[in-house]
Amino acid sequence: MQLFLTLLIFTLCTSAYAFLDHYVGHKRFDTIFRECGVYFQVPNCILDEYVANAFPDEPEVRNLIHCTLVGSKSWHDGSGVVEHVISNFFNPGPEDTCYADRTRDCIRNSRVPGGNNVTLAYKAFHCYYRQYGNLNHSEQFMPCSPQELQVLIKTSIAIVNVSQAELVNYSNGAVLDQPNFAELIYVIILRGGFYFTGQGLFLANLHTQFGNPELLTPETQQCVDAATAAWNGQRQKDLVHAYFVNCLRRITPWMQLIQDVATGLVRGSNAPCSTSSTTTSTTPSAVQPCYNVGN
Repeated sequence: MQLFLTLLIFTLCTSAYAFLDHYVGHKRFDTIFRECGVYFQVPNCILDEYVANAFPDEPEVRNLIHCTLVGSKSWHDGSGVVEHVISNFFNPGPEDTCYADRTRDCIRNSRVPGGNNVTLAYKAFHCYYRQYGNLNHSEQFMPCSPQELQVLIKTSIAIVNVSQAELVNYSNGAVLDQPNFAELIYVIILRGGFYFTGQGLFLANLHTQFGNPELLTPETQQCVDAATAAWNGQRQKDLVHAYFVNCLRRITPWMQLIQDVATGLVRGSNAPCSTSSTTTSTTPSAVQPCYNVGN
C-alpha cells in the first residue's frame, strides 16, 4: 500500500514535466519535407502538388526528397538508406509479411553505376513509398547524429558536474563503478529522449538511435519489466541505472561513447593556454539594474 501511494504521488507530481523535450526531436515526414521546401524556395502550393502526385520523378522533387531523408537522419551519403530510421515513417499492412525484403530488393535493383546521392536517395525513398507501406502522418523520434550524441554526452557531463578525476577514469574505460555514473547515465538517457518521466523507457527510440534489433526483442522488454518491478519507487536515476546495467549495457554503445567523449575532454584540458596581448577593461555601472523583478 505504501509503495502504491508513493508511486501515485510521484506520478501526480511529475506529470507536469513528463512531456518536456529536453534534447529530443519529434517530426512528421511532411514537416521535414516542407522545411526542405523553404531551403529550396519551393512554394507550399507546389509542394502540395508534389505530394498529391506521389512525389513525381522530377529534378526538384529529387532534391527535396534527398534533403528530407538527410534531415530525418534516414539517409547518409555514401552508405545509403538507414532502414531502422526511415521505416518509422511507413506503416506496412498487417497481412503483408514480405514488405522488408521486397523493399531491399527494390533498392538493390534501382542502383545504377555512377548514380549521385540525390538520385539514389530519391529511388530508395520510392522503394519504401511503393513497397514498404503507407506513408504515415505521425511524429517520429529523430535520432541524434554522431556529433549530436557527443554534444548530448558533453552537456550531460557538465550538468552532472563530473570531476576531472572521474573523467580520467572514464577515458581509461573505468565507467560503471564511478561515483557519478548513475546520475550521468540518467541525465543522458532522459535528455536524449529514451526515457520519459512517468512513462518509462522507450526501447523503440533506442532502436531508432542505434539500430540494434536486440533492443526490440521480448527478452529485452522482460529485462526492463523486471527492473521496473524491482524498483523501490524512490529515485528515478536508480531505475534508469538498473535499466542500463541489467538490460542496455551490452546492446547499446553508451559505454564506448562516454569513454570517447571523456578522452576528448581530458586531452582538451591538457592543451596549453592561449595568451593575448590585448586586455579589455570595463567600468561597472554605478546603478544596480532591476531585471525581472516581477518574476
